[in-house]
Amino acid sequence: MVAAAVSAFVFLPLPGQIPVLMYHFIDTPERAASEKNVVSRKSFARQMAFLHRFGYHVISMDDYYAIKTGRKKPRGREIMITFDDGNYTFADQAYPEMAKYQFPVTLFVISQNIKDKSYGSMDEQTLKKLHSNSWITLGSHSRTHPLLSQLSDDAVRQELLGSKRELEDLFNTPFWYLAYPSGNMDERVTRIAEESGYRLAFTTSLKHLKDVQENFYSIPRVKISRTSDCPIAFWGQISGIYQAFKRLSHTFSGR
Repeated sequence: MVAAAVSAFVFLPLPGQIPVLMYHFIDTPERAASEKNVVSRKSFARQMAFLHRFGYHVISMDDYYAIKTGRKKPRGREIMITFDDGNYTFADQAYPEMAKYQFPVTLFVISQNIKDKSYGSMDEQTLKKLHSNSWITLGSHSRTHPLLSQLSDDAVRQELLGSKRELEDLFNTPFWYLAYPSGNMDERVTRIAEESGYRLAFTTSLKHLKDVQENFYSIPRVKISRTSDCPIAFWGQISGIYQAFKRLSHTFSGR
């Protein structure tokens, strides 16, 4: 039993099984205690130190895409880190902790919020400074963060293709990767995401795949929240065990 536990800790996740971690906000312990999408800076620092100490391979979005398309061979124990919404707490709280290790990270940002400096979004200057780091990738999180499945085809295109063009103009770099607002999508939305020129698109949890086939445009992620504060719980999420259990539950629930 002990040997099995040690082997799981040393070898998981297996090659090709790459948990994609999803964060939103890093802030004070007080805010983390009252808001589920908030992780305290202290907890986040412990999580990053855990990845560093135990030799996990934190990979970039481009490396993840290369593995997904078979152009790069996975080594095992790979992890990917993403942040949704482009909130200022990334620059203030998360960035100083990540800079210690320069772990690759993808920030999914909302183009209209950047322009309006609204809803706590980092502004253009801050994001450009962050993006000057080779280990930080920017991706799209739509123009205005709506529930895409409730929009017309034209409105979905405005949100996905529109944000891609706006962000590429703003940052003078290709935007290949997308995260759906609130993880909300359907087959129609994934088709438009592909037509808009994205290479990969991410939802949130497996529950959004109820009526959608999992592919390059419907990739589930692992939500990291205040409930991930326990090291054992965090390891379960980065080991692939959490995803395996969720997939099993998802399968037996009949999708």
